[in-house]
Amino acid sequence: MVVEVNESENAQAQQRRAAEPLVSVIVPVYKVEKSLNRCVESIVGQTYFNMEVILVDDGSPDNSGELCDEWASRDSRIRVIHKANGGLSDARNVGAAAAKGVYVCFVDSDDYVARDFCEALVRLMRENDAELAICGVADVYADHTDVPSEQDVRVLTPEETLSDIFLNKTLMVGVPPRMYPAWLAKEVQEPVGKTHEDSFVVVDFISRVNKVVVDTKPRYYYCHNEGTITSTPKTRARLDLIEAWERNRQLVEEKYPAILPDVMFRCYWAHFDVLDGIMLSGIDDPAKDDIVAYLREHRDDILAHPAVSWRRKFGLRLLLANEGMYRALVRAQNRHIHYN
Repeated sequence: MVVEVNESENAQAQQRRAAEPLVSVIVPVYKVEKSLNRCVESIVGQTYFNMEVILVDDGSPDNSGELCDEWASRDSRIRVIHKANGGLSDARNVGAAAAKGVYVCFVDSDDYVARDFCEALVRLMRENDAELAICGVADVYADHTDVPSEQDVRVLTPEETLSDIFLNKTLMVGVPPRMYPAWLAKEVQEPVGKTHEDSFVVVDFISRVNKVVVDTKPRYYYCHNEGTITSTPKTRARLDLIEAWERNRQLVEEKYPAILPDVMFRCYWAHFDVLDGIMLSGIDDPAKDDIVAYLREHRDDILAHPAVSWRRKFGLRLLLANEGMYRALVRAQNRHIHYN
């Protein structure tokens, strides 16, 4: 079903729109003709009306660009930017630069949001005098959807927020399930040409604010799709993950040394994650030796870290004792070993 906005709004709707601060919703679009309508429908059907929707067509080779134009013809709140392909980070940066709203949020075009996504996050920011609002995320798979088991509202410091994210407690690294003040969305530029974009900027975003409000009720629906960069990463692209978390470690060491052990957990995870990808690929990647050397160097800290699971600690001992047996273990599982 396509949601259309009546251009001759009644007086009540006009008054409500005037009272709401403008929200800019930025949607990077690339090869998503099968999921784009679902995404945009969830946005234009928001209970919050005073918004602009910026669809950034990142040089899509399929019909996604045409679908964007069709949506713009139906709803005056939608703007379309057509550009040469530059990747997700570039599309987000272009959208943020063009935003006119007081607040800015990002929705990936293969995901979708609850009807009260914008309304709830703006309300949380205003009621709590917070500069950043974060909502819970539902993980949508082909055969089921996972939702957070505990749902609550909390006001956190940047340090508390980052600690939660680093230790994978209730908050995700991702850029989308948040509402940003426009100045912040424009100030933080995502690195163009990198994968794992969200990991690169998580500290940059959160360290620039003083107060964060979190409502873990799921209002953002993250769709896990086979064939995406996240689902089937290439080894060289995955090395960006290590680079991102080493950069975050340096920032945390400077700004929040008390939570250095928390970000180290993510650094260990990134190295294991890339290593397991190499083991599964069967390719003799030269990065493997560097990663194993890193894990060997940090062996004692990893084994002593309370957040690292016993399974991962067992895997580390096996790796350092017999790399071939570790490779066989990873391949037998046919999946990455997870910390949690």
